[in-house]
Order: sequence, then C-alpha cells, then structure tokens
Amino acid sequence: MRKVKSSLAVLMACMVVASMDFHGSTAKEFMVGGPFGWGVPQNHKFYDMWSNHHTFKPHDVLIFNFTGELSNNGVAEVTRDAYLKCDAENPISHQTTSLTRFNLKNTSTNNHYYICTIHQNCKLGQKLAIMVSFR
Repeated sequence: MRKVKSSLAVLMACMVVASMDFHGSTAKEFMVGGPFGWGVPQNHKFYDMWSNHHTFKPHDVLIFNFTGELSNNGVAEVTRDAYLKCDAENPISHQTTSLTRFNLKNTSTNNHYYICTIHQNCKLGQKLAIMVSFR
C-alpha cells in the first residue's frame, strides 16, 4: 500500500508539472513598428511607444521591415552612446536588406539599441531602444 501511495504522489506531481503554463519558454518574433515597419515616423517617439507595449525576452527575434522611399536604408545595432548620437560609424552589426532579423541573445546586457544608418533619419526618430527582461 505504501508503494501505491508513493507512486500516486509521483504521478500527481508529474500531472501538475505537465499542466503548468510555461509562458516565455519559446521565442517570439516582433515586426518592429508593427504594420508601419522600419521607416521615418511622423512622431519621433513612435518606436519608444512601440517598444513600451512589448516585453522582450532572451532569444526573441526583432524583424526590421524597411518601408518608405528609402527602403534600402538599413539598420545598425549600436552602443547606447552611438544610439544617443545617431552614430552608425562602428556598429555592433549592420544589415541592409529588408526583413532583417536580430536575435536577442542571452547576454550580460539587457539593453539593445538600433538606428537607421542614414544619420538624418535617425535624428528624425528612426531609432529603437529595447530592454530585454530576464524574468
């Protein structure tokens, strides 16, 4: 009887674990800017507002869909300092094709910065700062 109770307890524990909802266990893909995509926004805070409506986790993927007249403008992942200055001279990574994908790797930093490689576009608000949540 003792062995049956022990087996039943193990079975119940397995059922509880199997029924748990593991949010965040799979990576999500985010189309930067939603339907607007990656272009010069009318509101220079557009990408700040967009990123504030999402929770980013390690291994999520950002997809940059280049839009507008300058659809070949590119995107660069940069340091915070370069982001603030709109400086694309020494990027961490630079991509020039639409539907570019950036994987939010599990790194020691939780902040990631992206800018348009055309200086004036960045100054007009075509830049994105995100914070990756490790919870």
